[in-house]
Amino acid sequence: MIDLLINIQFYLSHNYYLLVILGGIIFSRKTARKSFFWPKIIGGICVCIIVNHIGIIFMEKLHEKFINIPETDLVTEMILLFVLFILSAGVLMLSYQYTFKNAVYVSVLGYTLQHMTLLLYYIIIYYLNLEEKREIAAIIFVSLYAVVYIMEFLFVRFSRDQFENIDNTSVIIQSAIFLFCSIVLGVFSFNYIVSNPVLRGTPAAFAVSAFGIMMCVNIIIGLLDGFRIKRVQNELKRTRELWKEDVHRYELSKGTVKALNVRYHDMKRRMKLALCDTEAVEGLTKMLDYYDDFIRTGNEAMDVILTEKSMISRENGIKLLCMADGSCLSGLSAVDIYSVLGNLLQNAIEYLAQINDPEKRVISLNIRKEANMDIIQIDNYLAEPLIKFDEIPETTKADKDRHGFGLKSVSYLLKKYNGVLRITAGNHAFSVTAAIPRNGIGKGKKRA
Repeated sequence: MIDLLINIQFYLSHNYYLLVILGGIIFSRKTARKSFFWPKIIGGICVCIIVNHIGIIFMEKLHEKFINIPETDLVTEMILLFVLFILSAGVLMLSYQYTFKNAVYVSVLGYTLQHMTLLLYYIIIYYLNLEEKREIAAIIFVSLYAVVYIMEFLFVRFSRDQFENIDNTSVIIQSAIFLFCSIVLGVFSFNYIVSNPVLRGTPAAFAVSAFGIMMCVNIIIGLLDGFRIKRVQNELKRTRELWKEDVHRYELSKGTVKALNVRYHDMKRRMKLALCDTEAVEGLTKMLDYYDDFIRTGNEAMDVILTEKSMISRENGIKLLCMADGSCLSGLSAVDIYSVLGNLLQNAIEYLAQINDPEKRVISLNIRKEANMDIIQIDNYLAEPLIKFDEIPETTKADKDRHGFGLKSVSYLLKKYNGVLRITAGNHAFSVTAAIPRNGIGKGKKRA
């Protein structure tokens, strides 16, 4: 077993780019793969191995020729590192739905993680004078990388970010420059300080490696912040698009509801005048009453959206139980009322439409006043427990780029009015509560 670990350490030490690619693969866990994924990964790794061995042979020949110029080794080693880095990025670009820029972004992350772990290994080995104890060194080497990459896997597994669609050139360039400096520092410090018999185990050797680790940590934090910022930007962009769509739909729905009101009242009046058959009149009147069942709260925007969702619910075999105080939400614009109620109710409708049991296809809506707050509460049946979520549950739909923004849109919109969104799920019940300060507009806020 120890011999195996020693061989693994030896091979990975001379083929570090395998760890870079591994780190990139883990970071790309949620990214769509291209066709022939594994053949491309394996083929790319083979190309890297060939290039690496050719580079090592070339460096040895160059070292024999310029044995009195030690800087030659450093320069050629840096060139080989750069070439292998580009090849690693190319492997990821060919295997995943990445642009070259995005592949470089992820490769910088993978390279930084590998380099940071290696520096940590140097600190442990050389500061504690364990380099001569091959068995212990191999165990520490393999264990360190195993722990780091398991932590990376868990981070990506539970992260809300997808490490793709990044187009932040400045962050990529800055991170690449810092990584390059860290690698140069690492190579230089290892050749001239860490492995120097005179300085080995001294605070100087420790300080150089520790500084490199700090640089790597800063690079990783900066890159991950770039993904987080991109995610938030995408959410805001999609939220704005949804809001614009809501403006258009509200105007259409408002006109439709008014037109239906006029048309059905006119039809009822005409039938009563034209038909003498009492039973026929009553039957037709009841049919029209089905469509005449508009919700009236005294708030036009609330009436429009509740009537619209009531009809949609009925078409999907869902019962909408509504208790709404029309004097609530007076601080919100008509479009914002339409957007908030529309998104909350639509989520419930889309979920319950998939439930087979008609007894469970019920939405309870309560719009009320509590103290100085306007409260919107929507409750519906929940078949299975949701996956763990921080604030907004992740959409269960496959197309996460197009779905899952309804509740996020509501959350962003409520913040404009100093409101909050609270979601609870348990015991087969899903509840969404929006609380908005009376008159809705907080200090320094303006109505859109």
